[in-house]
Amino acid sequence: MTDPFLSDVDASLYLQQAGTLADEEIDIFECALAFSLLDKPQTDIALYRHYFQKMHKTLSNDFEALCSQRNSDDVTVQSEALANTMAGEGYRSDDETYDDFDNINLFTVIDRKRGLQISLCIIAISLARSAGWHAKGVNFPGHFLMRLDHDGQRLLLDPYNEFTDMGAKDLRDILKRTIGERAELSADHYAPCTNRDILLRYQNNIKYRLIDAEKYDEALEVVQRMTLVAPEDLRLILDKAVLYARIGQTKAAIDSAKYYLERVKSPQDKAEAAAFLRELQNLLN
Repeated sequence: MTDPFLSDVDASLYLQQAGTLADEEIDIFECALAFSLLDKPQTDIALYRHYFQKMHKTLSNDFEALCSQRNSDDVTVQSEALANTMAGEGYRSDDETYDDFDNINLFTVIDRKRGLQISLCIIAISLARSAGWHAKGVNFPGHFLMRLDHDGQRLLLDPYNEFTDMGAKDLRDILKRTIGERAELSADHYAPCTNRDILLRYQNNIKYRLIDAEKYDEALEVVQRMTLVAPEDLRLILDKAVLYARIGQTKAAIDSAKYYLERVKSPQDKAEAAAFLRELQNLLN
Protein backbone atom coordinates (compact mmCIF):
# COMPACT_ATOMS: atom_id res chain seq x y z
CA MET A 1 0.00 0.00 0.00
CA THR A 2 0.97 3.65 -0.36
CA ASP A 3 2.07 5.84 2.53
CA PRO A 4 -0.85 7.36 4.52
CA PHE A 5 -2.91 9.47 2.12
CA LEU A 6 -3.47 13.18 2.67
CA SER A 7 -5.58 14.23 -0.33
CA ASP A 8 -8.69 12.99 -2.12
CA VAL A 9 -6.49 11.96 -5.08
CA ASP A 10 -4.32 9.88 -2.74
CA ALA A 11 -7.47 8.48 -1.13
CA SER A 12 -8.74 7.19 -4.48
CA LEU A 13 -5.37 5.57 -5.12
CA TYR A 14 -5.42 4.00 -1.66
CA LEU A 15 -8.87 2.49 -2.27
CA GLN A 16 -7.79 1.22 -5.69
CA GLN A 17 -4.78 -0.49 -4.15
CA ALA A 18 -6.96 -1.93 -1.39
CA GLY A 19 -9.00 -3.52 -4.18
CA THR A 20 -5.96 -5.59 -5.16
CA LEU A 21 -5.31 -6.92 -1.65
CA ALA A 22 -6.39 -10.17 -0.06
CA ASP A 23 -9.43 -9.41 2.04
CA GLU A 24 -7.72 -9.96 5.40
CA GLU A 25 -5.10 -7.35 4.49
CA ILE A 26 -7.65 -4.56 4.08
CA ASP A 27 -7.66 -1.90 6.80
CA ILE A 28 -11.34 -0.98 7.14
CA PHE A 29 -10.65 2.11 9.24
CA GLU A 30 -8.23 3.60 6.71
CA CYS A 31 -10.57 2.72 3.85
CA ALA A 32 -13.48 4.36 5.67
CA LEU A 33 -11.31 7.46 6.16
CA ALA A 34 -10.51 7.40 2.44
CA PHE A 35 -14.20 7.25 1.50
CA SER A 36 -14.88 10.09 3.95
CA LEU A 37 -12.10 12.22 2.50
CA LEU A 38 -13.58 11.87 -0.98
CA ASP A 39 -16.76 13.49 0.38
CA LYS A 40 -14.92 16.10 2.48
CA PRO A 41 -11.61 16.69 0.67
CA GLN A 42 -10.51 19.69 2.77
CA THR A 43 -10.42 17.67 6.00
CA ASP A 44 -7.19 17.35 7.97
CA ILE A 45 -7.13 13.57 8.09
CA ALA A 46 -4.11 13.48 10.42
CA LEU A 47 -6.38 14.66 13.26
CA TYR A 48 -8.52 11.54 12.94
CA ARG A 49 -5.56 9.18 12.80
CA HIS A 50 -4.15 10.83 15.93
CA TYR A 51 -7.54 10.52 17.62
CA PHE A 52 -7.71 6.81 16.80
CA GLN A 53 -4.25 6.26 18.34
CA LYS A 54 -5.46 8.05 21.47
CA MET A 55 -8.46 5.71 21.65
CA HIS A 56 -6.16 2.72 21.16
CA LYS A 57 -4.10 3.78 24.20
CA THR A 58 -7.25 4.26 26.25
CA LEU A 59 -8.47 0.80 25.28
CA SER A 60 -5.13 -0.77 26.21
CA ASN A 61 -5.20 0.92 29.63
CA ASP A 62 -8.83 -0.06 30.26
CA PHE A 63 -8.13 -3.64 29.27
CA GLU A 64 -5.06 -3.96 31.50
CA ALA A 65 -6.99 -2.57 34.45
CA LEU A 66 -9.88 -4.96 33.93
CA CYS A 67 -7.54 -7.93 33.48
CA SER A 68 -5.95 -7.12 36.86
CA GLN A 69 -9.34 -6.80 38.54
CA ARG A 70 -10.78 -9.99 37.07
CA ASN A 71 -7.56 -11.98 36.85
CA SER A 72 -8.67 -12.88 33.35
CA ASP A 73 -8.35 -11.72 29.74
CA ASP A 74 -11.34 -13.58 28.35
CA VAL A 75 -13.67 -12.33 25.63
CA THR A 76 -16.03 -10.76 28.18
CA VAL A 77 -13.21 -8.60 29.52
CA GLN A 78 -12.31 -7.58 25.97
CA SER A 79 -15.93 -6.64 25.33
CA GLU A 80 -16.21 -4.62 28.54
CA ALA A 81 -12.97 -2.75 27.87
CA LEU A 82 -14.15 -1.92 24.36
CA ALA A 83 -17.55 -0.76 25.62
CA ASN A 84 -15.91 1.38 28.34
CA THR A 85 -13.60 3.04 25.84
CA MET A 86 -16.38 3.86 23.37
CA ALA A 87 -18.72 5.06 26.13
CA GLY A 88 -15.95 7.10 27.70
CA GLU A 89 -15.54 8.92 24.40
CA GLY A 90 -19.28 9.57 24.33
CA TYR A 91 -20.28 7.38 21.38
CA ARG A 92 -23.98 6.65 21.14
CA SER A 93 -26.74 5.79 18.71
CA ASP A 94 -28.65 8.44 16.79
CA ASP A 95 -32.29 7.50 16.32
CA GLU A 96 -33.39 11.15 16.10
CA THR A 97 -31.53 11.98 12.87
CA TYR A 98 -30.81 8.43 11.72
CA ASP A 99 -30.92 9.20 7.98
CA ASP A 100 -28.51 12.15 8.21
CA PHE A 101 -25.39 11.75 6.07
CA ASP A 102 -23.37 12.87 9.11
CA ASN A 103 -24.11 9.46 10.62
CA ILE A 104 -22.13 7.81 7.80
CA ASN A 105 -19.09 9.97 7.10
CA LEU A 106 -16.43 8.85 9.58
CA PHE A 107 -15.17 12.39 10.16
CA THR A 108 -18.56 13.66 11.32
CA VAL A 109 -19.28 10.43 13.21
CA ILE A 110 -16.09 10.95 15.23
CA ASP A 111 -16.78 14.67 15.65
CA ARG A 112 -20.39 14.16 16.81
CA LYS A 113 -19.81 10.81 18.55
CA ARG A 114 -22.94 9.48 16.86
CA GLY A 115 -23.47 7.27 13.86
CA LEU A 116 -25.19 4.36 12.14
CA GLN A 117 -24.61 0.79 13.28
CA ILE A 118 -22.07 0.20 10.51
CA SER A 119 -20.15 3.41 11.28
CA LEU A 120 -19.86 2.65 14.99
CA CYS A 121 -18.95 -0.97 14.19
CA ILE A 122 -16.10 0.11 11.92
CA ILE A 123 -14.59 2.15 14.75
CA ALA A 124 -15.15 -0.60 17.34
CA ILE A 125 -13.87 -3.44 15.15
CA SER A 126 -10.81 -1.41 14.17
CA LEU A 127 -10.08 -0.59 17.81
CA ALA A 128 -10.37 -4.24 18.80
CA ARG A 129 -8.06 -5.27 15.98
CA SER A 130 -5.54 -2.60 17.00
CA ALA A 131 -5.34 -4.44 20.34
CA GLY A 132 -4.67 -7.72 18.54
CA TRP A 133 -8.13 -9.16 19.19
CA HIS A 134 -10.14 -11.28 16.76
CA ALA A 135 -12.96 -8.93 15.73
CA LYS A 136 -15.24 -9.37 12.74
CA GLY A 137 -18.32 -7.74 11.30
CA VAL A 138 -21.59 -9.65 11.12
CA ASN A 139 -23.87 -8.68 8.25
CA PHE A 140 -27.06 -9.40 10.17
CA PRO A 141 -30.29 -8.53 8.33
CA GLY A 142 -31.42 -5.04 9.26
CA HIS A 143 -28.78 -4.47 11.92
CA PHE A 144 -25.00 -4.62 11.53
CA LEU A 145 -23.19 -6.28 14.46
CA MET A 146 -19.67 -7.23 15.46
CA ARG A 147 -18.22 -10.49 16.74
CA LEU A 148 -15.39 -11.10 19.20
CA ASP A 149 -13.71 -14.52 19.37
CA HIS A 150 -11.13 -15.57 21.96
CA ASP A 151 -10.01 -19.02 23.17
CA GLY A 152 -13.15 -20.75 21.91
CA GLN A 153 -15.47 -18.08 23.33
CA ARG A 154 -17.64 -15.90 21.13
CA LEU A 155 -19.76 -12.80 21.66
CA LEU A 156 -22.05 -11.04 19.21
CA LEU A 157 -22.11 -7.38 20.20
CA ASP A 158 -24.18 -4.36 19.24
CA PRO A 159 -22.07 -1.17 19.45
CA TYR A 160 -25.14 0.83 18.46
CA ASN A 161 -26.87 -0.20 21.68
CA GLU A 162 -24.14 0.08 24.31
CA PHE A 163 -22.41 -3.14 23.25
CA THR A 164 -25.32 -5.35 24.23
CA ASP A 165 -24.39 -9.04 24.14
CA MET A 166 -26.85 -10.27 21.54
CA GLY A 167 -28.40 -13.60 22.46
CA ALA A 168 -30.58 -15.80 20.32
CA LYS A 169 -33.79 -14.08 21.46
CA ASP A 170 -32.42 -10.62 20.61
CA LEU A 171 -31.33 -11.79 17.17
CA ARG A 172 -34.61 -13.57 16.53
CA ASP A 173 -36.57 -10.41 17.41
CA ILE A 174 -34.54 -8.33 14.93
CA LEU A 175 -34.90 -11.00 12.26
CA LYS A 176 -38.68 -11.19 12.60
CA ARG A 177 -39.01 -7.40 12.53
CA THR A 178 -36.82 -7.19 9.43
CA ILE A 179 -37.85 -10.22 7.38
CA GLY A 180 -41.15 -11.41 8.85
CA GLU A 181 -42.66 -13.47 11.65
CA ARG A 182 -41.82 -16.77 9.96
CA ALA A 183 -38.10 -16.01 9.76
CA GLU A 184 -35.83 -18.21 11.88
CA LEU A 185 -32.20 -17.99 12.88
CA SER A 186 -29.62 -20.11 11.10
CA ALA A 187 -25.88 -20.59 11.41
CA ASP A 188 -25.40 -18.19 8.51
CA HIS A 189 -26.70 -15.32 10.64
CA TYR A 190 -23.73 -15.72 13.01
CA ALA A 191 -21.13 -15.92 10.25
CA PRO A 192 -18.56 -13.12 9.96
CA CYS A 193 -18.55 -11.06 6.80
CA THR A 194 -15.53 -9.98 4.79
CA ASN A 195 -13.80 -6.65 5.14
CA ARG A 196 -14.99 -5.77 1.64
CA ASP A 197 -18.57 -6.50 2.63
CA ILE A 198 -18.20 -4.18 5.63
CA LEU A 199 -17.03 -1.37 3.37
CA LEU A 200 -19.72 -2.03 0.77
CA ARG A 201 -22.46 -2.00 3.38
CA TYR A 202 -20.95 1.22 4.75
CA GLN A 203 -21.18 2.91 1.34
CA ASN A 204 -24.55 1.35 0.49
CA ASN A 205 -26.05 3.58 3.18
CA ILE A 206 -25.02 6.59 1.10
CA LYS A 207 -25.99 5.04 -2.24
CA TYR A 208 -29.53 4.14 -1.18
CA ARG A 209 -30.17 7.57 0.36
CA LEU A 210 -29.07 9.24 -2.87
CA ILE A 211 -31.24 6.91 -4.97
CA ASP A 212 -34.24 7.64 -2.74
CA ALA A 213 -33.57 11.35 -3.33
CA GLU A 214 -33.33 10.64 -7.10
CA LYS A 215 -29.74 11.93 -7.16
CA TYR A 216 -28.66 9.26 -9.60
CA ASP A 217 -25.47 10.99 -10.76
CA GLU A 218 -24.19 11.15 -7.19
CA ALA A 219 -25.28 7.58 -6.50
CA LEU A 220 -23.32 6.44 -9.56
CA GLU A 221 -20.23 8.23 -8.25
CA VAL A 222 -20.57 6.33 -4.97
CA VAL A 223 -20.82 3.02 -6.84
CA GLN A 224 -17.69 3.92 -8.83
CA ARG A 225 -15.87 4.44 -5.53
CA MET A 226 -17.15 1.15 -4.17
CA THR A 227 -15.83 -0.59 -7.27
CA LEU A 228 -12.31 0.56 -6.35
CA VAL A 229 -12.22 -1.73 -3.30
CA ALA A 230 -14.35 -4.50 -4.80
CA PRO A 231 -13.56 -4.57 -8.54
CA GLU A 232 -14.90 -8.11 -8.98
CA ASP A 233 -18.24 -7.55 -7.23
CA LEU A 234 -20.89 -8.14 -9.88
CA ARG A 235 -23.59 -6.43 -7.81
CA LEU A 236 -21.78 -3.15 -8.39
CA ILE A 237 -21.60 -3.74 -12.13
CA LEU A 238 -25.37 -4.20 -12.22
CA ASP A 239 -25.82 -1.09 -10.04
CA LYS A 240 -23.81 0.88 -12.57
CA ALA A 241 -25.94 -0.42 -15.44
CA VAL A 242 -29.15 0.63 -13.70
CA LEU A 243 -27.82 4.05 -12.70
CA TYR A 244 -26.39 4.75 -16.15
CA ALA A 245 -29.86 4.02 -17.52
CA ARG A 246 -31.44 6.39 -14.97
CA ILE A 247 -29.28 9.29 -16.11
CA GLY A 248 -29.81 8.57 -19.80
CA GLN A 249 -26.40 7.09 -20.60
CA THR A 250 -27.91 4.11 -22.41
CA LYS A 251 -24.73 2.99 -24.19
CA ALA A 252 -22.78 2.86 -20.91
CA ALA A 253 -25.73 1.02 -19.31
CA ILE A 254 -25.68 -1.58 -22.11
CA ASP A 255 -21.93 -2.11 -21.76
CA SER A 256 -22.25 -2.67 -17.99
CA ALA A 257 -25.26 -4.95 -18.44
CA LYS A 258 -23.37 -7.05 -21.00
CA TYR A 259 -20.35 -7.31 -18.71
CA TYR A 260 -22.60 -8.45 -15.87
CA LEU A 261 -24.50 -10.92 -18.03
CA GLU A 262 -21.29 -12.57 -19.24
CA ARG A 263 -20.14 -13.26 -15.67
CA VAL A 264 -23.20 -13.85 -13.49
CA LYS A 265 -23.81 -17.53 -12.68
CA SER A 266 -27.34 -17.74 -11.28
CA PRO A 267 -29.87 -18.72 -13.98
CA GLN A 268 -32.48 -16.40 -12.48
CA ASP A 269 -30.07 -13.46 -12.28
CA LYS A 270 -28.92 -14.19 -15.83
CA ALA A 271 -32.51 -14.22 -17.13
CA GLU A 272 -33.36 -10.95 -15.36
CA ALA A 273 -30.20 -9.30 -16.69
CA ALA A 274 -30.96 -10.48 -20.22
CA ALA A 275 -34.45 -8.97 -20.01
CA PHE A 276 -33.00 -5.71 -18.71
CA LEU A 277 -30.43 -5.67 -21.52
CA ARG A 278 -33.16 -6.13 -24.14
CA GLU A 279 -35.04 -3.15 -22.66
CA LEU A 280 -31.91 -1.03 -22.93
CA GLN A 281 -31.21 -2.13 -26.49
CA ASN A 282 -34.78 -1.31 -27.50
CA LEU A 283 -34.19 2.26 -26.35
CA LEU A 284 -31.52 2.64 -29.04
CA ASN A 285 -33.72 1.26 -31.84
